[in-house]
Amino acid sequence: MAVSSLSDFLWTAIKYLWPWHFLWITLALVGWIAWEIFTRHGTAHYNSDNGFSPTFNRFVGSGTYLGLQTLTFLIFTTIFGNLVYCLKWPLALHLLIFLSSGLLLNLTGFWVYLKEPGGRRKKRYRRSRY
Repeated sequence: MAVSSLSDFLWTAIKYLWPWHFLWITLALVGWIAWEIFTRHGTAHYNSDNGFSPTFNRFVGSGTYLGLQTLTFLIFTTIFGNLVYCLKWPLALHLLIFLSSGLLLNLTGFWVYLKEPGGRRKKRYRRSRY
């Protein structure tokens, strides 16, 4: 499959290069996370409402989704075996995992919006009358 975003490219590169360059990839990820934390709400790059760059937000979101999918896969294959994915009922659970990854990041405060701004759903805050 062709990658369509920088986040897709990063995950694809990590997947294929991990066995040979896991130490360099780990150091690069730690450096990137440190850079994002130090430049949060700064002027070094464009910041989203949570202070991090949009690419980093996508990376964290896709990583959360990957982690929840991996956890679900391990639970299903441990309890039911590998043939569980030949059935249809686990597919509905993947939709719940997709929705719950965004909800989890919103509840922890990492993502400010449940949906993208721009006329859809606004931030959760109370307006003053005055």
